[in-house]
Amino acid sequence: MRHKRSVCIFLLCAALLSSCSSGSHGNENTSAAVTGTAEEVTSAPVTDETGTSAESSAAVSSETTAKTENETSSAEETGVTETSYAESETAETFTEAPDTVTVTETSAAVPETTSVTTAATTAKPPVKVVIPEIKLPQSPGTQTASEDNAVIDYSNASEGYISAVYNGSSAAAKLRVKCGSLQYDHDLSAGGKREYFPLMGNGDYTVSVYEQFSGKKYALLVTAEFSVTLKSSTGMYLYPNKYVDFDSSSECVKKAAELCAGASGDVEKIAAIFTYITDNVVYDKQLAATVKSGYVPHPDATLSSKKGICYDYASLFAAMCRSQGIPARLVIGYAEPDIYHAWNEVYTDETGWITPELFLRNKGYNIADATFYAGNTDKEKISEYIADDSNYSAIYRY
Repeated sequence: MRHKRSVCIFLLCAALLSSCSSGSHGNENTSAAVTGTAEEVTSAPVTDETGTSAESSAAVSSETTAKTENETSSAEETGVTETSYAESETAETFTEAPDTVTVTETSAAVPETTSVTTAATTAKPPVKVVIPEIKLPQSPGTQTASEDNAVIDYSNASEGYISAVYNGSSAAAKLRVKCGSLQYDHDLSAGGKREYFPLMGNGDYTVSVYEQFSGKKYALLVTAEFSVTLKSSTGMYLYPNKYVDFDSSSECVKKAAELCAGASGDVEKIAAIFTYITDNVVYDKQLAATVKSGYVPHPDATLSSKKGICYDYASLFAAMCRSQGIPARLVIGYAEPDIYHAWNEVYTDETGWITPELFLRNKGYNIADATFYAGNTDKEKISEYIADDSNYSAIYRY
């Protein structure tokens, strides 16, 4: 358990709408623990559950991130879990277990406000809605590794992403991405679907695909090793990927274009998107109570249903911002006092300013937490909480 910052912070976080929990993504960071015989993986949200295996059959046992969310007295449990891995020269193991946190909602007083209406208003001329060109990942490329029903394509690694395809008949397959001390595990879809995954920055990478062959055991199919020097430190957060999925025809892209039409800059666009989501999307307590390991958000589905868990809020916000050329990261980690949570970090070159909907104080990345803002009655107080990045500890970024 993390040390509680202060009674004030604790009371504030108790006031958050059932603290949101992210459903397990299928891809998660992991910390490796070396054992002499086998590699055990404890999977967390955004964790990587693959492992390095030797020439004999590599088995992987993964503890897939299970983001389960339940309420207790208006309480919400988050189930994005961290994974710890132990590598062995012969086998890898993934063990799945949900990691939940309960937060109780309390009533927060809202200061009274006075609205002022001007005597005369000037009607604004209609603004043309234009959908900007979307940055879409490119594939297949020429730099690939393939064998035994699996393909890894790292042709666009300098853009900050890779792709993978699994063509086998096994019930499950994993993609493990390692760079230095960072390790992310991702679930791969069956049926030969190409899926895109963000990288973690500059460095030397080892990327492997594993196939389930017995229970929680996975065999190594193929590995690729390559070095990456990114063209841009923010460019990877403009592309869609498995967890922030959209394209030019997506409804969330059209809605973002509508909301941002006539906006004078990125901060104004960010505020418009944030305000729309927090005004229109409600927390889905039923999904929070039943979400299963491997859950992946879909921005258009969230936009259509107008409900979701924190993982859904963060995915929708990231997709809408990216479609407007604004780098936005989907982040999973902890919010004070000890809430496992999903939120966003959004980038702007502008200085930023305080709006009624969102605090943006810095050039660079600012925190945006649509779930907490939407579910709290004291908007001023929760805005101050969100604007203070010391209240958040990021573990995974997508």
